[in-house]
Amino acid sequence: MTGDGPHAAPASGVAGADPARVAELLDIAPCALLEVRRRPDGGEEITYLNRAATEMYGYTADEAVGRDVAILRAADVEDVERRRDALDRTGRWRGTTRHKTKAGRLLDVELRVTTFRDAAGGVERYLIAVSDITEETERMRRVAEQSALLQLAPDPIMVLDLEGRITFWNRAAETTYGYTAEEAVGRQVRDLVQSEYPLTQAQLRSVVDEQGNWAGDVVQTTSNGRRFNMASNWGALRDEDGRLIGLLEVNRDASDRISLETERERESAQAERDRLSRRLVRAQRLESLGQLAGGIAHDFNNLLAVIAGYATMLSAGLDDADSTLPRTALEGLLEDVSEIARATRRAGDLTHQLLAFARQESVHGEPVSLNDVIADVREMLGRMVGDGVTLELQLDPALCCTLGDAGQLGQILVNLAVNARDAMPDGGRLIIETANVTLDDQDAREREEITPGRYAQLRVTDTGTGMPAEVLEHAFDPFYTTKGSVAGTGLGLATVYGIVVQAGGRATLYSEVGRGTTFQAIFPAADEAPAAAAPQTEPVDAGAGDQDRATVLVVEDQGPLRAVTARILERGGYRVLTAASGPEALELAAGTSGSIDVLLTDVMMPEMLGQQLAEHLRERRPDIRVIFTSGFARRALEQGGRPLDGPLLQKPISAAELLARVADALEGE
Repeated sequence: MTGDGPHAAPASGVAGADPARVAELLDIAPCALLEVRRRPDGGEEITYLNRAATEMYGYTADEAVGRDVAILRAADVEDVERRRDALDRTGRWRGTTRHKTKAGRLLDVELRVTTFRDAAGGVERYLIAVSDITEETERMRRVAEQSALLQLAPDPIMVLDLEGRITFWNRAAETTYGYTAEEAVGRQVRDLVQSEYPLTQAQLRSVVDEQGNWAGDVVQTTSNGRRFNMASNWGALRDEDGRLIGLLEVNRDASDRISLETERERESAQAERDRLSRRLVRAQRLESLGQLAGGIAHDFNNLLAVIAGYATMLSAGLDDADSTLPRTALEGLLEDVSEIARATRRAGDLTHQLLAFARQESVHGEPVSLNDVIADVREMLGRMVGDGVTLELQLDPALCCTLGDAGQLGQILVNLAVNARDAMPDGGRLIIETANVTLDDQDAREREEITPGRYAQLRVTDTGTGMPAEVLEHAFDPFYTTKGSVAGTGLGLATVYGIVVQAGGRATLYSEVGRGTTFQAIFPAADEAPAAAAPQTEPVDAGAGDQDRATVLVVEDQGPLRAVTARILERGGYRVLTAASGPEALELAAGTSGSIDVLLTDVMMPEMLGQQLAEHLRERRPDIRVIFTSGFARRALEQGGRPLDGPLLQKPISAAELLARVADALEGE
């Protein structure tokens, strides 16, 4: 049969059917339809194809009708004879094969074949319905390949539906968890391996749907009850429209990693304990040295007070003497006495450095700007470092104030400048910087005994020779010096450290050989502004008015110091009573009928402390004024005891200061 129209109507197997009507119906069918006639020579000739078939294969009806159906077969089709035998026996066949289009593109197709027989019962024609399953086959092929790859993966992999049921379970999962794929598929993953996730199943699904993945540590249990840690990674499985249709879960045993992390945490904690232990040992060492330094300063101050007092008396005596010595000889003696006084003052400065290191020196906690302190000492620093060293200032104009003593903060800069000069014999740069810094909780933990907050930072850097690690470790220790006994006392950096800590700050030192040294200190910020400079007042005349009739009771356990103090006061016009101890002073006061206007007493004495003596005397003589003296600083004297009820004069005391303070006491200041 040959076609006489565009698609040629097929021969109808239904009696009375209108061939044109049949062709019209077949042409609107959604699937491709072919009619094939079996020729006597064994060939198979296309006699009809509908519109869907022409679109699928790219042939027009005129091009295809009358040609052998082999033009549609791919080279790798199954044996045609076996399919023909099946059609001869049953009259029907359904299966998949591969076809090709006119353009040569291969198609995976599903065929449903129905036969029509002649009067003798032999097969005459086929009606073939063709479905293009290329995309589905490709998808199934990819799934098969992916499944094969997933089976080969060394990590346990499972696919879950949106309800958390297992739909795929690879061989590694079988080995890891002890369940076969047949036992696992269809069960809830949470129930099967008793998973402990940080999120609920719904939350995990929501995160994966939104972000495409999720990763975290979970605890899971094997079939024999063993619990272990898993690093779990979840991915999204979506359909062609992008809808989430399943979850891919890939797990890896993380027990070793978590054990390693735990070990690292333990090692980190141990390192932190070791660091704190080293800090504690260093703090204890410095505290012991500080106590030693404070004790040395106290005894040294008593000796200096005696030397200073007698030097003052000797100078005054030489001034007043009607000497027969030649004028040049007298002037020479006065110059010698002045040198003694100057040496005493320098020794006094040294004791103040000792007390600053020991954190016993009194600090006047007034608002001060580090920028102002640097400006005040800049000229002095320039002279100290010399022409070969360039002094550079990099100061933050918005620097916050801090509470401290401007004089002691200036001493920090002076001591650092001296060290920098010695470290740069061939010249270099000395850079002084200030800045505002804010410490958070982590920063504060890394520093010793400091709280989070705002700080003013001082950084002083030199380009000198630097220090090796063994020297750097002891740089803040008192009496430690690399300059030799003549060039250095070993108190420069120790004093700096003491001043910084006493002001509530912290100091650190960084140095490398050949790369210079950087000193850095932070001081707590103060909201107040620096106070305006107080107006200058005229010095008080110690011998003016009625003070020549005032009586001063001097109580001092050191005999030479007691004697020279009495002589200075007597020379100032006062009547002086002296006692070597508290009980002796009380007995003396009880036997004195006249007034005792001022009690000048040492604080630390055997038998009775100066504060106790003052309290007993005030009970008997309420109007008595009290002035305390000590080689210790007020902080050390009041620590753990009662506060001093009166002004404190720090030994060594100059004659002028002593007379001025007694005069102030008599005037009620």
